[in-house]
Amino acid sequence: MKTILVIEDTPAMRENIAEILQLAPYCVLQATNGKEGIELARQTPPDLILCDIRMPELDGFGVLHIVRKDPVLADVPFVFLTAKAEMTDFRVGMNLGADDYITKPFDDLTLLNAVELRLKKGADIPTELATTSTALTQLARAILGEPDARRSLCDYYPTMPYNRKHRLFTAGSWPTALYFVDRGKIKLLRADAVGNEYITSLFGSGDFVGYMALVQETPYAETAELLDDSRVCTIPKEDFISLLDHHSSVARQFGRLLAGDLAQLQERLLKLAYQSVRKRVAEALLMVQRKFYPQSGGHDPNISLAMNLSRENWSHLVGASTETVIRVLSDLRAEGLIEINASQIILLDINKLTLLKR
Repeated sequence: MKTILVIEDTPAMRENIAEILQLAPYCVLQATNGKEGIELARQTPPDLILCDIRMPELDGFGVLHIVRKDPVLADVPFVFLTAKAEMTDFRVGMNLGADDYITKPFDDLTLLNAVELRLKKGADIPTELATTSTALTQLARAILGEPDARRSLCDYYPTMPYNRKHRLFTAGSWPTALYFVDRGKIKLLRADAVGNEYITSLFGSGDFVGYMALVQETPYAETAELLDDSRVCTIPKEDFISLLDHHSSVARQFGRLLAGDLAQLQERLLKLAYQSVRKRVAEALLMVQRKFYPQSGGHDPNISLAMNLSRENWSHLVGASTETVIRVLSDLRAEGLIEINASQIILLDINKLTLLKR
């Protein structure tokens, strides 16, 4: 017998829905508010959730957000019960991952048809993750952003130390794994038709690397090279693809990551085309600071932001010749915005650098 969780704060409505479903027959769990609904769902994972939108304490949108972040509940079909057929409600709900809406008032047949349809579609989704290995479950939790899961992910997959300049993969090769940075810093490097190289992205501890080619099922467009000695966890392609195929929340998470990556790349290409080298140097300095030293204020002379980057790497990050980048860095040092100590650079005034890159 299928279990349906009904989250509705109006007693008469909740009891009427429960009575109809029990006659169908379904096993019905009832919750009077969003918080109680989450607790019931975690105690007894249902096959379907029917949830009102407008509720005190935790509304339906909040319930859906929490459900979609929970590895156990993420794939449970979720149907909103709403008396407001406004387009804003529909957009918000669908963006969060709702499966359907039932607009109040509704008759018995509408309710039963909607429930039957969603349960049938849910049954068509493979349930491998329910009985999968601990490693896959841990990977799902890590992808969905649970800090503890990320810290322990390397206990479940092969993890190796690599020296600076080691290449995890090269442009043109086919992907065989997803990489997780346990410790260290990595750059993605792309080359144009004449061999000029450009750093498109930076990755650090806690980041996943190489997922774009896996999702798109294409060869790598870039080369991943270590900027310093690092420790990297290798996740087999099969495990990652299994999660994408069978875990909707994981697929949505990587959809968001891909969208963000593409938007960032487009913005960088526009700046490369239209900004002066001086502005691009300032942007590169701040990009490194934001990525690897987000807590620094730019006023601590003991905080080095260059990571021992070579002049060549700074050139690739800015998209200009080494000589030009060195000249601009020297100008910024003369203006008191940075200090240079061998291959290390110290930001002295982040605020002025931020104004400079605009």
